[in-house]
Amino acid sequence: MTSQKSQKENSMLLALLLFVGAAVMIFVYLGSEDPPKKVASAPVAAKSEKFEKSVNRHLMLTNEKMEMARQRMQVENARLMNSDFNSTTAQSAYHNENRLDLTSDTRAQELAEELGRGSRKEESLSPHDIVQKELFNAEQQAEYSQAYKEEYARQFVENARRGGYRVILSEDLSRVLSVTPIRNPSGAGMNVFDYSSEAIQ
Repeated sequence: MTSQKSQKENSMLLALLLFVGAAVMIFVYLGSEDPPKKVASAPVAAKSEKFEKSVNRHLMLTNEKMEMARQRMQVENARLMNSDFNSTTAQSAYHNENRLDLTSDTRAQELAEELGRGSRKEESLSPHDIVQKELFNAEQQAEYSQAYKEEYARQFVENARRGGYRVILSEDLSRVLSVTPIRNPSGAGMNVFDYSSEAIQ
């Protein structure tokens, strides 16, 4: 019993000593923070003062260099203003000295002209010729359009006949007037609207 009690007291004493030791260490740590700050602030102030002196010296040297460059440019400009500009000589032109053949090959130009791809020569047309040319082009376009429409209608009627229908179109080929089935179609089973690649060329 007594040994257990003494062990309990020893453990409590040990816990108390540990607590007191931790508290002392915390106080020592907190108390020791202020002096290093004071010690460190002196070198920082010295460093910042040294840095400021270095920057000021650099700025002063840079200003001196810029002033010297400006004065040098003024002297150079004054010297150029007083010199005679007419004394300059023209640069000599390039001479081939017969080493390179710089003539262009005319065969390519002749071939392009034969194929109709050369430089186009614009004809100077009078207003009358321009109007006649436009009328001719419009007439050609109308003839082409009419021929295309007639061929399209002919192939449409032929495809309908092959499919078993007789189709009658209006005179201007723009409308279907009537569609009647043929009793014995020559090509039974064909589609009325068979637009194959041979329909319109």
